[in-house]
Amino acid sequence: MNQKKIERQALVVGIVVNIIMAIAGFVVFFVTGLKAMFLDAAFTVISVISGAVAAYLSKKTVVTSDRYPNGMFALEPIYAICKAVFTIGLLLFSFLDVLQVAIDYFVFHIGEPMEFGPVVIYQIAAVAVCLILVGYYRARNKAIGNASTMLRAEANGTWIDGMISLGIGIVAVLLYFLPMGTSLDFLHYTGDFFITTIIVALTIKEPFDVLRDAFVELVGGVHDDEEIDAFVEGHVRKLIPSSVEVQQIHVFKTGMNFDVDIIVNGTGDSVKVDDLVNARNAIQEALAPKLHIVNVDWVFE
Repeated sequence: MNQKKIERQALVVGIVVNIIMAIAGFVVFFVTGLKAMFLDAAFTVISVISGAVAAYLSKKTVVTSDRYPNGMFALEPIYAICKAVFTIGLLLFSFLDVLQVAIDYFVFHIGEPMEFGPVVIYQIAAVAVCLILVGYYRARNKAIGNASTMLRAEANGTWIDGMISLGIGIVAVLLYFLPMGTSLDFLHYTGDFFITTIIVALTIKEPFDVLRDAFVELVGGVHDDEEIDAFVEGHVRKLIPSSVEVQQIHVFKTGMNFDVDIIVNGTGDSVKVDDLVNARNAIQEALAPKLHIVNVDWVFE
């Protein structure tokens, strides 16, 4: 399917870009020892691994079989949930790690001034690459009606990665121009703590949003998108046969697969099956340009 091809191409581009950035990030981390750089590089590694998994799932979830006649689209929100959990865990681990550094300095007066080295150059490049990649993911997802849960998760992770890079770069520049021997000397020892804390505070909401939406998809919750709801309802009411009356329309989304349940009552003594079949096919055909992978079912009260 063309929309799956678009999704896979975007994921492969992200994998290649993130491999390059991960290598560069760890080189800078080993040179500087900056813990926020470890967070940055680790995020990029997660993006590489998750991108590879997503590319594989993108190919497999749409495949049907006797055991999975409707495909395995549930794997897509499962993937998004796993990535969100890993992201949240890494953010919390990184915060606790730098918190220990701050405690050592402020309580026990132990610590060494940070060395930024080539951080600024790397971060300028990293921020630019991340912003371009986020824009690319979102553009590709928009091309398929923002239906890809996995592209959204990848864009989210890349955005966080970019914010990490931006935060590190800003503080590196500020500390470069901050001389030793001032009342702000503590920043040379604990700036890593403040960088990471701000990054975590600003980005922690994003993976929770992905986690919530993916969970709703996985457990069969109604898709919450007013634009799609209006689009579906408009076509349903236009194409529904006169022998039935719409009571409710429920739109469900699992990965890139949409299921539309049309709850109806008969308006007369009988309803022709052929009318329902023809209307169902017409509705699916009308919805396909926007929803791409869509199944319509009649539900009689």
